[in-house]
Amino acid sequence: MSPALPARAAQPQPLTAPLPIVEGAAPEAQTTTDGGRRRDPRTGGLLASVPFSDADRAEAVLRTARQAWIEWRRSPQADRAAALRELAAAVDDAAEELSDLNARETGRVSADAHAGIRAGAEALRRYAELSLLRSGPSLAGVVSGLDFTVFEPYGVVLGLTSWDDPVATACAVAGASLAAGNVAVLKPSERCLLVARRLAEVFESVTPPGVLSTILGDSELGEALVRDRHVDAVVHVGGADTAENLAEAAYRTGARLVRIPSGNGAVIVDRGVDVEWAASCVAESAFQHAGQLRWSAGRVFVMDDVEEPFLAALAGEAVAWGDPQRVGPLVDDDARRAVHRSVTASVDRGAIAVVGGSIPDGPGSYYPPTVLGACSPLMPVLREDVHGPVAAVMGVHSFEEALAEAAEPPSGPMATVLTRDIGHAQLAAAELPVAALTINGIPSGSDAPSVPQSGMPAGFGPALLDELSRPKAVHLEPPVTARARRH
Repeated sequence: MSPALPARAAQPQPLTAPLPIVEGAAPEAQTTTDGGRRRDPRTGGLLASVPFSDADRAEAVLRTARQAWIEWRRSPQADRAAALRELAAAVDDAAEELSDLNARETGRVSADAHAGIRAGAEALRRYAELSLLRSGPSLAGVVSGLDFTVFEPYGVVLGLTSWDDPVATACAVAGASLAAGNVAVLKPSERCLLVARRLAEVFESVTPPGVLSTILGDSELGEALVRDRHVDAVVHVGGADTAENLAEAAYRTGARLVRIPSGNGAVIVDRGVDVEWAASCVAESAFQHAGQLRWSAGRVFVMDDVEEPFLAALAGEAVAWGDPQRVGPLVDDDARRAVHRSVTASVDRGAIAVVGGSIPDGPGSYYPPTVLGACSPLMPVLREDVHGPVAAVMGVHSFEEALAEAAEPPSGPMATVLTRDIGHAQLAAAELPVAALTINGIPSGSDAPSVPQSGMPAGFGPALLDELSRPKAVHLEPPVTARARRH
């Protein structure tokens, strides 16, 4: 790291005392809702117990971050970019261990978990390069003066990050925060404590004390952190269920709030497309990582004259995805019960379970890839944020009807349109209220652009850097060397 940056001192005490991973513990030893206990979603056995930080520890971390910001914000931008590249290299070096922990703790398929680690390292490099290219608008003023814009950091950024892709989301929030001259304090989801703890060790081994810290705790601690006077901006990566409370807390403290939401994304299948290809696209969106990714799309609106062959093709895809080694389990039993409630409530209201729809026997929190046909607008699988491998298919009469239904909450941050009609593609681009629209392809969360609106949904693209920077207009004139005499 450049000598212009704050020096690395001896590292502070770890956030939590390391505990051994306990293999093969009986599932009944603890419930899945126990505080810092993490279970193997494949077997139900206890993995480890990770103590949470208490309020005093959290307050100390925030105070240290505030002090570190005084020096970090004054560091040259080139040096901050160099630090981010060093962070990326450290994440790459720990990729195997991080991906293994991610797979064991959240159930993500190993290859996908490793791809998430690579995406996290790439996000750090991307923000390093973007930070060197930023410039604000200049105005044409008087000949003797200059009018220009500079970007200032907010201060301490609190990142409330999710468990579905924990390394990628943490790296993106950290990268944008540090590149903008802020310091970051991360509070990851309590569903990914093991990978979060190891990632915190990687971060703290590279950055100066207080520049990039992690606090482990539950949602109650997260809400308390949002209300803390030391927090200047909050980035929330997660569902809309907590967004209202966060918005109120941020409003009371004056903190900047940036939301990067999840949601039950939509896919529209138009007339004229190859139904086998369309079914494979829908399956990839709905079933990858058991439908738990931030950009997963499980609400499917298909033209009614191709609904029957499409359902048959999608059912075949669901059977192919049924291998537990391919789809992976849900993160825990709580998540599986929530998904199954939505499915059974929809079947009770008339949906047809074409494939899946039942909890399998055996250990772990697996849920089979499920295809529901004959869905209608008010069913839970279309109007709730379902985090599971469920494709809910609704037939529609027209492309305009599909657009209207896809725009209904929870619309999610992304949508996909499969069509051969360029007019329909343009109409979807104009009408769908999403942060990213994929036409004739499969969406990828790492490529999602952002929507720069305060307190509104944003993504991990270049605009997140703008969200975490405060623009300042500067007018500069030469100094007066002599005061004019009065006659």
